[in-house]
Amino acid sequence: MWTRKIVAASLTAPIYAFLLACWIVIPQGPDSSEIGDTVNGLLMLTATYLVVSFPVIVTYSVLMSMFSDWMARRMSRRFEPLVSFGLHIGFGLVLLWLSVGAAVLYWMIDRYLTYKDRRFATRQAWSSLVIPVGVALTAVGVVYLIGVMQDVMHR
Repeated sequence: MWTRKIVAASLTAPIYAFLLACWIVIPQGPDSSEIGDTVNGLLMLTATYLVVSFPVIVTYSVLMSMFSDWMARRMSRRFEPLVSFGLHIGFGLVLLWLSVGAAVLYWMIDRYLTYKDRRFATRQAWSSLVIPVGVALTAVGVVYLIGVMQDVMHR
């Protein structure tokens, strides 16, 4: 079970970082001078949010999700998903709206993996931790390349 939780955390972190960055950057729309600035800002914020949120999601979310599922299994089988969802929301209220979104997304991904009856080996769980690191490095690399290309174009 903990391997599925780690994989869910590895998938949740980049998706949530990207959604959060979109929520901040895209509403600025017409004020931005170029699409490149929007993409640059989106990628930089995604990398920043990912670097900040990933350790929290992997540690706190995995532990609280395991506890939530343990508590939910003690309830009636019929109410198990509802109790688990409520506990995920409750534990997600640590940082109010900021962490509730991550808690809901984490719960959805974990439920999807459970529904698909995905089983992960320990090695796969540890390997999945490369996903957020790769996304962050790729985002920073693309921002760097955009900056280099803009410098070359302006000379």
